[in-house]
Amino acid sequence: MTSSLRNSLHRRSHKERGQLAHRARFGLLEKHKDYVLRARDYHAKQDRLNRLRRKAADKNKDEFYFAMNKERTAEGVHIQDRGNKSMPMDMVKLLKTQDEGYVRTMRAAGLKKIEKLKNQLTSLANLVSFSDEGLDVGDEPLNESELETLCAAGVLPPQPESKGKQKHNSSPRLVLFAEDETDAQRYLDRHRSNGKTENSSPSDEPVDLGWKDTTSTKARRRRARSEDTKGAVGDLDAEEAENIKHRKRLLKELAARLNRDTQLLYAQRELEMQRQLAGKGGRRKVRGVEEIGANDEDDDEDDGLRTAARQSTPKTYKPRIYKWRVERKR
Repeated sequence: MTSSLRNSLHRRSHKERGQLAHRARFGLLEKHKDYVLRARDYHAKQDRLNRLRRKAADKNKDEFYFAMNKERTAEGVHIQDRGNKSMPMDMVKLLKTQDEGYVRTMRAAGLKKIEKLKNQLTSLANLVSFSDEGLDVGDEPLNESELETLCAAGVLPPQPESKGKQKHNSSPRLVLFAEDETDAQRYLDRHRSNGKTENSSPSDEPVDLGWKDTTSTKARRRRARSEDTKGAVGDLDAEEAENIKHRKRLLKELAARLNRDTQLLYAQRELEMQRQLAGKGGRRKVRGVEEIGANDEDDDEDDGLRTAARQSTPKTYKPRIYKWRVERKR
């Protein structure tokens, strides 16, 4: 019988016996392959325990080697030296200097990109005022985070500090003194009636009564030109929306650049501090590593970059500060 004929014949599929109904509380019925895995795991654990017992029984309590004098353990675990030799201090200083130079180079490249973004934002016409008064029709006012980013970058002057919760664009209030409550109520009624009269004024749109149009040719041309202008309003709105989107994209990139520049500045300071600490001279620690908070005081030339960095990431840390003892130069 050939193999093709043998494979074409119907064969009965033998099924494995399942768990009995009255033994269902014991779970699935274990097959031979399951027993093999369980037995191998059990014997592997037993062999490991036997090896540990044999090792503990054969241990020599008086065993000693002179290399044990230089070895050490931590919580019962043997710690072995990998054989790495410490580099001389001159080489460490050289490496710190190279790292500092690389950070300085990357920071200079980032500052050029920041200046390019500032020039692009300065050319925008909707960055001239803190309030909504100086904005053109269709321009979206800047929010608080965008204003802080622009002030930190130097595109806008610092915001004037407001006293209390008074807003910049708050209009002056008119205070009137009345003789009594009746006089005040009479003034309020008169003011409301005047407002209703102004709001209920008839519209200026002409009413078509079916008469012949007696307007001049120039007036008709002017009216047609105004209709064409209304048709172009939709295109202007789309262009203004694209301008606002472009401005937001520039502001987001500027905030990220300012944050990166701040972190590179602190990394450069930390590398310089490590290189100085490797030298000679008495010093004392004035301030350790601190996270940037709301009341930071930094007298560096890049002091204005802290605000944007604080908005972008909360985990920006200032480097350490040491004060060296004044020594007399010979």
